[in-house]
Amino acid sequence: MDTRALGAATVLDAAGKPVQLAGEWADRPAVVVWLRHFGCVFCREQVAEIRAARGDIESRGAGIVFIGNGTPRAAAWFQQRYAADSTVLTDPDLVSYKAIGARSGLASTLGPSAWGAGIRAFRSGARQSTTKGHPYQQGGLVVMAPRNKVLYQHISRAAGDHAPVADVLAALDAALAPLVGV
Repeated sequence: MDTRALGAATVLDAAGKPVQLAGEWADRPAVVVWLRHFGCVFCREQVAEIRAARGDIESRGAGIVFIGNGTPRAAAWFQQRYAADSTVLTDPDLVSYKAIGARSGLASTLGPSAWGAGIRAFRSGARQSTTKGHPYQQGGLVVMAPRNKVLYQHISRAAGDHAPVADVLAALDAALAPLVGV
């Protein structure tokens, strides 16, 4: 992972305004989730998982950021419908995706492991809509701390491959332990 490029990456907010990513974790850790695209069934499932843990994440002093790769209009639509209380950004040029080493391709999108994940997502209530971004892009989740320090990373191997929320919380706990003498 190229943390220097990641911190320097400029993405767009839902209004189309440029945002430098390092600003999202300049003062506190941030759980940053890269979505496949804004219409993705797996991404809706993952957003619901992260938002369900929002209280636990925020009690550990961290923020939450979701990054897709569609238009700012698609980001605004996604934010309104699925993450109204969260920061939603978009990276249509995939600069931050490249910095984290995210995968892209037909096999990782439609391969065998995506089928089981698709059934799981459907059972959770998530539904696919039209593609709003790059259709074969995979995502990931990185917990970043000030000074571009990586506390945890999970780069999706295939569509529907999400970081376990328990691992995210454990990474935040480990980062807090020296501060509270645990």
